[in-house]
Formats: sequence, C-alpha cells, structure tokens
Amino acid sequence: MAKTDTTVVKMVSTGSAYHVENTKYDKLEKVFMYAKENMTSPCMFHLISHIDKQEIFRTTKKDLIKSFERALRRQYKPLEQLCPDTVIAYSIEFKYTTQKEINGDSDAYKVGNSVWQKTDNKLPFLHIHFYVIADCRKTIPKSFPRYATAALNDLQGLRAARYSKSIYGEIYKSLNKDCDDAFSRFLYIGKIEQKAPEIPYRNTFGTSKTK
Repeated sequence: MAKTDTTVVKMVSTGSAYHVENTKYDKLEKVFMYAKENMTSPCMFHLISHIDKQEIFRTTKKDLIKSFERALRRQYKPLEQLCPDTVIAYSIEFKYTTQKEINGDSDAYKVGNSVWQKTDNKLPFLHIHFYVIADCRKTIPKSFPRYATAALNDLQGLRAARYSKSIYGEIYKSLNKDCDDAFSRFLYIGKIEQKAPEIPYRNTFGTSKTK
C-alpha cells in the first residue's frame, strides 16, 4: 500500500509515528463518534489476546463481535451490574516477540498446559488487538476488563487475553473526559505495521456495525 493512502498518527505525543489506512481511519472515526454521541458514559478498553489455534479461530472470526457480546453477557448474568452496551473494533497482527509477551501474565501458560516452551529466542505471536467502548452508566469501569478478558478467553482459538494499561497506568479512557486522547489510541488498530504475510487470514480488521 502506498503511504499516500495513509494518515500519519501517534498513539501518544511522545510515542512513535505510524501509518493508518485512510479507509480504516474513516471506519474507526464513525464507530468512535457513534459511541461518543449515543452512550451516556462511554469508556474505552484495549484488550489483547493470543490466537493460539489458528484454524479454530478462523471459524470464530466469522461472527467474532457477536460471539464476544454473547460471552460478555454470560459473564455479567450472575452480577448485580448490567452488561453494558458496546461497540468494538479489532485488528489481527503478527510479530516475533518474547515468551513473556505471548504469555500475557505468569499464569497464562502454566507448566503442563501449553505447547510453548520457555526460551530466549523470539517466538511467533499471532494476536488480536480488541478495542471495546462500553457504556458504563450502570457498570463499574474498573471491573470491566475482568469480565471482558474472560469473555475473550471463552472464544475458541483464543487464550491468554489481557488488557493493556496506558503508560500512566490507566485501565480505561473516558470519552467524555479524554475524547481526543482516546481517539488517538483507538486509531492504533488501523495501522499498516505488523500486517505480516504470516497472518493466515485475508480479513484482519473489523468494527461493529453502526447506523
């Protein structure tokens, strides 16, 4: 893709610049503004999950957003909180990285329960960035990542889901308070970097459908 078909953005002012496809920029802007204008208390969360069973996930991916929403409702069903309305955008990416990053946390790949071995070498990491904007008007924002990561882990082909904090340790971004900063971060998944030929899927990007 020619760089003239992209827009250069930064996730944070002190971070590296990257290129976002213009068509994806427009789709992300539409989804983001829908949440901003139609939700009472929109909060944005950045989740990441390892795609460890590629062919199984190929089937899951066909109805990924709806499958996640159903799994999320199951997580909230026994709680006193309401399951929030959500809009979602995701991007599938690939890179070589450390065992630590693939694991997500120390309990994600327990001994005897994983094909991954500890090594100093870089390992292939097929993964998905999953942004969720949730209307937290009757939901505790700080507890949302717990149920959202559990919902992702319920989807076949995914494991070791985790949420990504900001460099300042923030769990989420309120669109009502930090709209510009949240949008800059949201654009991250439209980047053309890490779209390696090792990705086994033709479509690597998707968003919720909005009116």
